[in-house]
Amino acid sequence: MDNLGQKVCWMLLGAAIAAPLTWWAATPISAPLTEYVEPDSPRIQQTSSSLPDTLSYRESPDNAQDKAELIALQQQVQQLQGELAQAQARVDSVSESPTQHQQTASSSNINRQLADIFRTEARDPVWAGELELQLGDFLYTSDLSTYFAYASYGCKRHVCQLSFVPRSQDVDAMQWQRLNDSLFNSPWITHFKVSSAQQTAQGMQVHLSTKSIRQLNTEY
Repeated sequence: MDNLGQKVCWMLLGAAIAAPLTWWAATPISAPLTEYVEPDSPRIQQTSSSLPDTLSYRESPDNAQDKAELIALQQQVQQLQGELAQAQARVDSVSESPTQHQQTASSSNINRQLADIFRTEARDPVWAGELELQLGDFLYTSDLSTYFAYASYGCKRHVCQLSFVPRSQDVDAMQWQRLNDSLFNSPWITHFKVSSAQQTAQGMQVHLSTKSIRQLNTEY
């Protein structure tokens, strides 16, 4: 009986051990396998992220070259503009030379014509009186009264006539030039369109007109 019980116990123990193994071997694998995705390597991310920098680095030489070419073109334009301005100034000086020569050659004729108009035209008392006050103060305001004096001065309707004489024989060419410069830089000189100065052994005579020679020729 004891032997029989021991055999039964061993049989039950063996069945108990074999049952889980048999169940595990017979059970189908129903759970789906999870797909394994390897995470992005930091090295790959670093390489991919550095691609734009590489491209921009490759583009930078082209941009620098374009910028250098643009600066060179701008400098050429500025140089051409400077040369054009110099050429225009030379053309203007050449074109003005005949005019200046003509004015110098005909200054005596203009002075004679203005002198004739001054003798014959009527006097405008308002305009002439106001301007004569400024003319009378000219030698004092310009500090020239020590060297020069008025022989006569006056205005009519469009023309004024001034006659200067030296106060002594010590007045030299430099003082006469100073008188001329001060006269034609006076504020009231802007009222006139035509001016003529003629120097003689006795002094200097100046004529000023508020109208051009063409207007005077039409009117007189």
